[in-house]
Amino acid sequence: MANSEYEYVKREFELDSLLPPSNWIVVRIDGCHFHRFSKIHTFEKPNDERALRLMNACATSMLEKFPDIVFAYGVSDEYSFVFREETEFYQRRESKILSLCVSYFTSVYVMKWKDFFPNKELKEPPYFDGRVVCYPNLKTIRDYLAWRQVDCHINNQYNTCFWSLVKSGKTEKEAQQALKGTFSKDKNELLSQQFQINYDDEPAIFRKGSCVYRDKVETMVKTDRCGNPIKRTRLVITNANVDIIGPEFWENHPYILREEKCRYENVMKFDINHRLPPCNWTVVRIDICKFEQFSLIHSFDKPNDEAALRLMNASASLMMESFPDIVFGYGFSNEYSFVFQDKTELYQRQESLILSSCTSRFTLFYMMKWKDFFPNKDLVEPPHFEAELLCYPKQKILCDYLSSRQAECHTTNQYSTCFWMLVKSGKSENEAREILKGTLSKDKNELLFQQFHLNYNNEPAVFRKGSCTYRQKVEESADAEGRENTTRERWDL
Repeated sequence: MANSEYEYVKREFELDSLLPPSNWIVVRIDGCHFHRFSKIHTFEKPNDERALRLMNACATSMLEKFPDIVFAYGVSDEYSFVFREETEFYQRRESKILSLCVSYFTSVYVMKWKDFFPNKELKEPPYFDGRVVCYPNLKTIRDYLAWRQVDCHINNQYNTCFWSLVKSGKTEKEAQQALKGTFSKDKNELLSQQFQINYDDEPAIFRKGSCVYRDKVETMVKTDRCGNPIKRTRLVITNANVDIIGPEFWENHPYILREEKCRYENVMKFDINHRLPPCNWTVVRIDICKFEQFSLIHSFDKPNDEAALRLMNASASLMMESFPDIVFGYGFSNEYSFVFQDKTELYQRQESLILSSCTSRFTLFYMMKWKDFFPNKDLVEPPHFEAELLCYPKQKILCDYLSSRQAECHTTNQYSTCFWMLVKSGKSENEAREILKGTLSKDKNELLFQQFHLNYNNEPAVFRKGSCTYRQKVEESADAEGRENTTRERWDL
């Protein structure tokens, strides 16, 4: 960030929430409003195997992308990702880890949709929220995973009974009443006697959920002079539907988690929601992760790609339509800051839900709008975003934060304009950096004017000043019955 009078907003307010050391980190991701989503996309009941395999494919991509994830467990529209105990991923910054995981998962889900539903269009955007929970030892991390698998069994057994009753002609209310107060053995008897279904014969992916982990596999790499195979052990990402409550799986895979006796009664006490302080202006700042690589792969124009900027602005507009509590958005290059009104009660001001939901939706809107701005370019790599959540107690400090972002926009864009003009004129990138080293703003303006006959102040404002997204009052004509046309005010983006 450039030195300026506004820099205090970063120094004094952008405090990182670090996760405690020597704790196992779990990021649990859940689909938002997936009952509605599954209904709109006519998922099979009680289980849609294609939807589950899509979730598993997303989990596999997560392990490929983030090596510090050692184990993942998923059921229905939820997935839990376990990071190794001593991970230093993003210096254990909670907002970075959470937003990046949720964003990448959302991005992969959309990209892989057609692989599993080739004949179904996405009628409504899927998005996810998430939370980060820390567990202090191996016993509790094993208990956590056991708890999720127990939950899988309970929910799936109930749903199997419920939908069998509905498909047999009962109403949903009648099915609920029939199952009220029943135990596990009662449900097994109901399935066996009324529908000739042995619950234990149901596919394991439904009953046990899915585990994704790196398994040790022996592969032949070559043969010796006598023709005998020479084998090497390597780790391969594997998907399995197995029991993880008992000890057998962990005894056979001691390199994932060490053996501990399984207990899961006290798991919930670690699941704590952090709430934002009241009457503070909340800012969610979203950045494209590894933007230089992403822009290079997709051949963005340098120093600015107007289509890419308009795509960011379109995504920001959809964010404001989706979240009425967002009162202002400011963006440039690969970042956007969204200001929530100070008295917002969105998600009861739960930090993780606000952060993850915003990141997931922005990722989704960016992908949905891609073809509108790049009709001849395919998404080669899934975009993923990281985000931070900031709180400012006074409006003046908030305004200074926004001023600091626009100051950063000016400084960054002026430098980039000079840099790429020098490169396009024949200089190497190292030479361009050396020429610009230590230059002030006026020096860069002179360089652009004298060498390239370019007046920086005449460059498009979207490059120099960034973009503001907000609601403003507009007047529109309204026909009144029996009277002349009248005007009325409304808010418009």
